[in-house]
This record gives sequence, C-alpha cells and structure tokens, in this order.
Amino acid sequence: MKMFSVIALSLSLVLGGCSMNSVKNASITSAGSAVLDKNGSIELSGSGFSPNSDVTLLFTTKDGVESDIGYALNPAAHADDKGNWSTTWSYGRFIEKKLIDEGEYSLVVTDSDFIPVSQTTITFTK
Repeated sequence: MKMFSVIALSLSLVLGGCSMNSVKNASITSAGSAVLDKNGSIELSGSGFSPNSDVTLLFTTKDGVESDIGYALNPAAHADDKGNWSTTWSYGRFIEKKLIDEGEYSLVVTDSDFIPVSQTTITFTK
C-alpha cells in the first residue's frame, strides 16, 4: 500500500507540474459586452499561453452547461510562437437556441487536455 501511495504521489507531482509549468501567466480578454443578437460576434484574445499550442474555449450557458465553442471561432484559437492568440466568436446559435439571456457568463480557456488556464466574464446586453 505504501508503494502505491508513493507512485501515485509521484505521478501527481509530475503531471501537475507539467500542466502548471506550461502556462504560467495566461490571460484572456474580450472586447467589452456582447449584444443579444442572432448575428452577434465578439473578439477574444489571449496571451501567456504555451507557444504554438491549441487553445480550447468553454462557454457556460444559462442552464450551467459548458460548451466547447471552437466550431464558432474564426480563426481557430491557436497560440502563436509568442503564446498570443486572437479570434472572433460568432455566438448567434446560442441566442437562437435561447441558451443566453441578458447578464454575465463565464468563458474558461483550457489547454488541449482541458485543464483550465484562464477565465473571463462576458456580459450580454439588449
């Protein structure tokens, strides 16, 4: 049992260290508030990400469900050789499906293993 605990602790430290070291000061910004419009879009950008890495964005809808919004990003979120990225999210489908009302919503950015590295709030207004 002790051997198992030592191995589990070692794996935890190694794996945890890898994910924490890959993205130390990652941040995301959004271009202000978003209008509740079926043709709406908002600019998103990030910095401090692992160079040349994919970035995943998870939006939490009004019913608390997290959705990967990668399909609605143009261009795809991918960090450049300096760890920066920029994209536009066309969120009209979420409006059409009534998954967004007026208010604040969470947007979490993860690495390719879905480990959260940064978060922001987007405010939707009429």
